[in-house]
Amino acid sequence: MSLTPQPAHSACVSIVSNQEIAAETFLLVFEEARMAAAVRAGQFVMLSIPHLRDPLLPRPFAVFDVQGKRIEVLYRTVGKGTGLLSQMREGDLLRILGPLGNGFTLPDPSVKALVLAGGIGIASVHLLLVRLLGRPSWPPTLLYGVRRHEDLIPLDRLDKERLRLRISTDDGSTGTKGTVSDLLSEVLPEKNASASGNTQAFVCGPTAMLKAVAVRMRVLGINGQFSMESRMACGYGVCQGCVLPFRDEHDPKTVRYRKVCTEGPVFSADDIGWEALPS
Repeated sequence: MSLTPQPAHSACVSIVSNQEIAAETFLLVFEEARMAAAVRAGQFVMLSIPHLRDPLLPRPFAVFDVQGKRIEVLYRTVGKGTGLLSQMREGDLLRILGPLGNGFTLPDPSVKALVLAGGIGIASVHLLLVRLLGRPSWPPTLLYGVRRHEDLIPLDRLDKERLRLRISTDDGSTGTKGTVSDLLSEVLPEKNASASGNTQAFVCGPTAMLKAVAVRMRVLGINGQFSMESRMACGYGVCQGCVLPFRDEHDPKTVRYRKVCTEGPVFSADDIGWEALPS
């Protein structure tokens, strides 16, 4: 597995906008031309608030979209750091390092792309969908699951004429009642596994969802790329705090550890040590 494919840029940038677009979920926009030009779908940036000592360390955020020299980050308020971030306004300063990590590898145009996103996992696959829809290929399918209708992220920039979209909610308030894994079973039932031929999956979401999807994909014989989440303090491989278990390529029964920040965050489903992965 190669490391981050190109050097990252560090910059102090001004916030262009920071708006709540769904329940406790914000879209942060800033401008940094060098980063925007270099970003690949699935990569991330490390973000911190200058002069802030609590929390001290930066946090990783997937690049949600790129518009010219503008970079967009989607985040949900889950702790002190994101809570403080949600209070920032236009003109406030941020320290940014990126783009970081290995992103998704776009499939051949002849391949059917099946994209699965659970919750805030949509942040990691949105730019992938933009780029898949922007080229002549099979229309991608998006299976998108959230807890309730209020958690759904607007997908206004995606070509709705071409995107095949299926939605699930835990409470049944929109779409199918259930999970992304349930949607996968509906779209590709095991009894019709032949329908999965020439399909590649691109997945991001909570660990329980990733595990369930990985099991289902194995049954269907689908290859897939998974965007993994892990706690990070640096983003470029120094602290080694983001390691996750992976199968040894020479001995599948042996577990090795890889750094999500530099060797990922996107990995092949077959490489991940699902049994050893923390829940």
